[in-house]
Formats: sequence, structure tokens, C-alpha cells
Amino acid sequence: MADYSYERLSSESASFLERETPRLFAHTGFVLVFEPGPLARTNEGVDFARIRRAIESRLHRAPRFRQKLAWIPLEEHPVWVDDRDFRLDYHLRHTSLPRPGTYEQLENAAARILAQRLDRSRPPWECWVLEGLEGGRFAILLKVHLCMVDDSSGADLLQVILTDDPKEADPTPLPFVPRPRPSARELWLDEIVRQARLPRRYLERLGELLQNPERLDWEVRSAARGLAAFLGYTIRRPVEAPFNGRIGPHRHFATLSTSLVEAREVARELCGTVHDVVLATVAAGLRSFLASRLVSPAALDVRIATPIAIDTPESTGHRSAITEWVVDLPVWERDPRVRFEMIAARTRALAHAEGALPARRIAGDGPWRNARILSLGARALASHTPVNLAVTSVPGPSGPLYFAGARLLETYGQVPLRDGHGLGIAVLSYAGRLFWGLSGDLDLLPDLRQLATGLSNAFLELRDSVLAGSACHSA
Repeated sequence: MADYSYERLSSESASFLERETPRLFAHTGFVLVFEPGPLARTNEGVDFARIRRAIESRLHRAPRFRQKLAWIPLEEHPVWVDDRDFRLDYHLRHTSLPRPGTYEQLENAAARILAQRLDRSRPPWECWVLEGLEGGRFAILLKVHLCMVDDSSGADLLQVILTDDPKEADPTPLPFVPRPRPSARELWLDEIVRQARLPRRYLERLGELLQNPERLDWEVRSAARGLAAFLGYTIRRPVEAPFNGRIGPHRHFATLSTSLVEAREVARELCGTVHDVVLATVAAGLRSFLASRLVSPAALDVRIATPIAIDTPESTGHRSAITEWVVDLPVWERDPRVRFEMIAARTRALAHAEGALPARRIAGDGPWRNARILSLGARALASHTPVNLAVTSVPGPSGPLYFAGARLLETYGQVPLRDGHGLGIAVLSYAGRLFWGLSGDLDLLPDLRQLATGLSNAFLELRDSVLAGSACHSA
């Protein structure tokens, strides 16, 4: 048996390394705002030493965050190996906003940090602690490369440091003993053996499918639907909007929050889902934004990609997978209720065809999973389907969460921009609120905060139109 350890990246994970450029990044970001609680210090500072200790004591539960990339000679395919030179202080950074820190300053700081590529010579992640927010609050900003997140990567950092117990004590940090890494020669020889075994593995896979007709039928139908949809969208390409074009190296970030309780009420009254409320709000917000750019909404069909969790059959039951839905947003429709009903009809048809999972089954009220689901959603949106932008909506826990005793107040996500997409929207639900993170190219969308205001107004318009109307007309 080999006395070394490594893990080969899947082809999908490796592709995120290949397609990354100085203008197109392949990492997701998360901005979490906390009340200081027991971490408060004088002059509205925070106890950074305690924060570091809390992260270090739980890092063993997310082993991928202590691994770095190595490459197989000749083939140049990446693998994961333990980083024997790992130092938490390189990944954990501490800075402060000019006091009293405003949300605009936080957004600007987040945009600058998120616009920097991750160092591939080390584990590809960073965690920033930003103190100085108004009221003594502080923020944690986490950047994680998409190649780190797949079905075999285990827990993520936020999942292991956030808890529903405000008094949970920090465990004693376990010593990190890196496993031996293979030499270049050993990687190369292992790859030769792996290539020789591929035909046998393909035959075993075929045998598994033949023994599980349900799975084979699902995969064939899924592939056929995907190919037909891709060809259809390629033939009828979307018209470029003001937020489409060549992406530059600079980013813009804006945030807003809306009521999840009101979103659920709207969804219930109109016989839809919270996801439909999000998409209808985006459609209305884009409508007002286009008008501000002197672009007629009637001249555009805005097409968005959005990830969704679906059931996939297995020989021993079912498991969930995340796939991409493509939805045309009727930005030309004036009536908010009619706009919602058109979107809901489309998502119901997609759910019926592909078996979408309920939001509560995805999120639950257990450990924090928003970061992992958002990252998996970003991976699912990395296809070449011609759309105008990506919108990701992630359900989260309904109860409060804590980090080292400090209560989590707000959470915003950042999705990487596709080539030609100057705008990406991530919506995370948590503790009765919907938190919107808008990522934009600074050159294409210098007025990103105007769009955020438009989305807030669009949500209120939809809410008020429902409260003034009647319940849904059909089941």
C-alpha cells in the first residue's frame, strides 16, 4: 500500500481552474455581519485572538481547507495534497473600516477583496475579519475557490464555525499532522495505472445502469432534455442588455434585505414559491433599471439561469443534485401580479419535468449549509447556456446562529460573473429575512446601488399589490 495520500480533482472541479483569468474569477464570497456580543472590545473593536482560536479549534472538521493543489506531470491535472506548510495566519486577515463604518464602506471593501484572485500555491481560500461597523458590529468575509466544493469535499468552513448554541465552548485545537504527499514520479505512475483501469470502470458503470433501469431512464431523459434546451436557447439567443458585455478586472458589490415572512405570504396568496417571488422581484427591478438607462423593457427578453435542487434516482433510493434552470423574465409586463404568474407557470413546468425539491428539505434547521449550497449552485451555473445573468436563491435556517457567542445578523452571497455577464445576484434566506448580494462589473454597472434600490422598490410593489388583492385563483 502506498505511504502517501492525495485526491484527484474531478474534471468539473479542474475546469474552474482552467477557465479562470485575470478578469473572470472562479470563487464565491460570503459577507456575514455579526453583533459583537462577547467578542466586543473597547473602541468598537473585536477580540481577534478569540476569533482566530475559534476557527483554529474547528478547522480539523473541514480538512479540505488545509489542502493545496499539486499537478500530475505531463497531463497537468490537479490533485489535492495536505499542505505541510499550512499557516492559518496567511488565510485569516484582520482589518478595520473607517469608523463609524457604513454599509457603503463595507460593500466597497468587499468588492475590492472579492476582485483579487486566490493564491494557488496555498489552500485557495481567505477569511477576512472587518471591524468598525456602526454599533460595534463586525463582518466576516470568506472567499472560497469553486474547485474546493464538490460532492466529496466534506464540510465547509462556515458550516463548522457557526452553531445554534450561543454558549458553545471552543474545543481544544487538534494538532495538524499532514499526510505524506506523493512525488512527481509517483503521481505519474499512478496516473498510468488509472488510465489503464478506465475501460473496466466504464463497463462497471454500464453494468450498474443496466441493473438500475430507473437511473438509466432518468439519465437518458435528463441528457435529452438538456441537449434540446441548450440547442433551443442557442438558436434563440437573448438580446444583450446594458449589464452584458466584456468583463473588466474590477468589481462592484451592493446589498439589501427584504422580509422572508412577506415573501412567503406573497407566494402563498399567488400559489407560487419564495423562489418565484425572488425572480418576479428581479424582473421588476430590471424593468425599472432598464428604464433608467433609457432602454425600453418591451425591446428585451431577459433570460436568466438559476440553480435548483432536484431528486436523482439511485439504486438504493434518491439523492439530491443541483442543476440549472433557464427562465425568461417578462420585464416588459407592467402588472406585478401577472408578471409573477407568468414566472410561476414556467417554474411549475420545470419542477414537474425535473422534480424540484422543497426549500425546507434543502436547508433544514440544522448546521449552516448556505455557503455550500451557494457554491454548488455557482458550479451548476458554469455552463455555456446563453443567458443574460445568473440569479441564485438559497434557503437557509429560520433560527439564529452564532460564532464564538456573537450572533449572526445578516448574510450576503457573491456569485462569480460569467463571461459577458456584468451582473450576478445571490439571495440567501436566514432568520426571517432575504439577504440580497449584487455582484457587478464596475465598468458596466457603476450604478449598481441604483439597481439595488430598484429591487427593494420592486419587492414592495409586489407585496402591496398582493395585500390589496385576493388569493390565488388556481391550485
